[in-house]
Amino acid sequence: MAEAFGHAATGELDSLVPVERPEGSPLRHLARFFAQTTGERYDAISRLWLNARHLSRYRPVLRDRVAVQEAGWRGRLSGLLQEGVEQGEFHTDDPQLTAIQILVVLDGLGAHANTETGSHPEAVTRMAITTAERELGLADGALTRPTDASGA
Repeated sequence: MAEAFGHAATGELDSLVPVERPEGSPLRHLARFFAQTTGERYDAISRLWLNARHLSRYRPVLRDRVAVQEAGWRGRLSGLLQEGVEQGEFHTDDPQLTAIQILVVLDGLGAHANTETGSHPEAVTRMAITTAERELGLADGALTRPTDASGA
């Protein structure tokens, strides 16, 4: 069970925040990240995370695997944010703290994967994006403009 979860979670991370990113600014990569964190595919992996976190309370091997995956997410996302700070696109004193804030909001939204999420107000569905824009000193909508969300 831990191995299957680790494989799926690593695949998700590699897809959303690849180690080797194609050319493009950190802003564009972060916008692409947010564009992919909605919909049925993302909800399916959110369900897997929900189950893994629950079951990890009783299974030490799975608990360790969840911790490794969570650290990978924090590291990969904070690395992207740090890159954006270095290039002058993002403004935060602590990219790791900002990454954690974004991930906590995404996890909270992911907890609704087992419920009807289509009726959430836009302010709720955009909550992670709004958090990122605020914490990174970006204008409202900077991470959702079509030219920014197109990928690399």
